[in-house]
Amino acid sequence: MTKKRPRFTYSSICLAALLASAPAFAINGIQMGGYGVKNSGMGGASIALPLDAEAAANNPAGLAFLPASYSLELLVFNGESTADYLAPGNRLQNKTTITIPSGGVIWKYSDQVTFGLSVAAQGTGADYQQALLPVPGAAQGKSSLKVVEVIPTLAWKPTPEWSLGASLNIAHSTLDVSGVIVPAPVPGGLLPLPTHGSRSATGTGIRLGALWQTTPDLNLGVNYKSRTRMGKFSGYKDDLLAYSDGRLDLPEQYGVGVAWNVSQNITVAADWLRIQYGDLKVMQDPNGFGWRDQTVFRLGASWAVDPNWTLRVGTSKSRSPINSSRVAQNVLTPSLFDRTFTIGGSWCANKKSEFNAALEINPRRSVTGTGASTGANLSAKAYVLMLGYQHAFD
Repeated sequence: MTKKRPRFTYSSICLAALLASAPAFAINGIQMGGYGVKNSGMGGASIALPLDAEAAANNPAGLAFLPASYSLELLVFNGESTADYLAPGNRLQNKTTITIPSGGVIWKYSDQVTFGLSVAAQGTGADYQQALLPVPGAAQGKSSLKVVEVIPTLAWKPTPEWSLGASLNIAHSTLDVSGVIVPAPVPGGLLPLPTHGSRSATGTGIRLGALWQTTPDLNLGVNYKSRTRMGKFSGYKDDLLAYSDGRLDLPEQYGVGVAWNVSQNITVAADWLRIQYGDLKVMQDPNGFGWRDQTVFRLGASWAVDPNWTLRVGTSKSRSPINSSRVAQNVLTPSLFDRTFTIGGSWCANKKSEFNAALEINPRRSVTGTGASTGANLSAKAYVLMLGYQHAFD
């Protein structure tokens, strides 16, 4: 007789602990607000405006319009979250600072063919430095989900105005969770789940894109990223991720963008991006946190002050994947942000070297639970400092 794997009605608590989020990563769900320091300074607007060697994370076709070069970037996240969690007076507080490297490199095979390799990161994690609930024997509540995406890319430019791009999305995830507490078989009881330590999973997907320079001053772009199907996290598939059979896939997404050179010195760009969180099995547990699909609007502008200095500003608006009726299921996943403000700038040291910086501000947002989530409250804010260096080979 095969032993049936339990699918607990308390999976909401399991999944919340799994993705417990310092807002450091969770800007658009578990994704970054933008990729590439320069594009991030413009609210993340990037689908029709490739600016550096991390462009394949935004639109693989963009590499064809960039010179042979490399980019090195460092992102510093500082986030705070507060949660009133399940029991009266049980307040959890988290403060996190974390650094994440990223970047990319572009090689020109010919005027028509470009190869590239971009590296992007996403994920979530928190350390509340206390038990999630006052249960005897409960370990310190903390979790970490780190995802690195390596994106080898081929971009083809059949005409000077058109480019097509295709990438392989190779993802590696690391999961480490402790201190999860669930209802025990005895009515009213609570039971800490076992700690499985750090476990890894890998997966692959694809990215596609097109970029059309309709006029010398107007670009249109489209992108598509398939679901990245990840392997199973051993250990966690038996309890924490039982509903999704141990898998934490990365969502499918697609978008369109436009970039307009208003004048010789001013460029405006805008994106519409759709992220399909609701299609993931891990999000479909009827007793889980049930993230909904997310639509993101991004708008940014740049001003070339002189040949050496460029200033940037931007904003983004989205719908949080968490609605108020699911606050209780997401007490440890406060991905609440629905608005972002950014500023940035670049300094060209010479014709080949450029230094870039940007600051992303995610104002504090609070949500009060309704319906079955009445009594649960979430609050979060975050800042992201981005620094980068870009060097052209030719």
